[in-house]
Amino acid sequence: MQVCVVKNTEPKNASIPLTMAAGGVAGLGLRYFMPVYKPEIDAVMFNQSDAIKRDNFAAAKKIFIDKAKNLFKKEPGNEALKLFLERMEAKTVQEAKVAKEKIKNAPQAVKENIDKLKSVMSAQIKASRHLTEANIKNAVKQARPVWGYLLPGLALGALGGYFYNVVGTIKED
Repeated sequence: MQVCVVKNTEPKNASIPLTMAAGGVAGLGLRYFMPVYKPEIDAVMFNQSDAIKRDNFAAAKKIFIDKAKNLFKKEPGNEALKLFLERMEAKTVQEAKVAKEKIKNAPQAVKENIDKLKSVMSAQIKASRHLTEANIKNAVKQARPVWGYLLPGLALGALGGYFYNVVGTIKED
């Protein structure tokens, strides 16, 4: 009579549907975490991304200047606001040069206030630019096809689970 050894442990096999699901989740995650490049942005935004950025830059600058004008109406004696607005609203190069000279010849306290206004305006414009770029990139990521990332993820997950099971059984023998 022949005696056979009974194995009390089965080899650890991966479930193909579970590895497919993990691969699909990884594929969908990759859809959002892959970087966005200029050609993709141009394809989705119809080459309008630069115009959108420029418009938002101009809008942020206009909003800040409008706030400064309203503040100047409340405080008409504020020399720093007056010179700042004069410089920002200059329509010709000559007017801008005259405004720069006035700022250069102003007292130190007025110059410091003008520098503060400039730094606040540049911070607001920079924030607007970053938000606009982030919104454009998120819109492009949303426009990416779901199936283009899900199906390869599912296939690679199934393939990975299959190879894990095959290599596991070969290793046992």
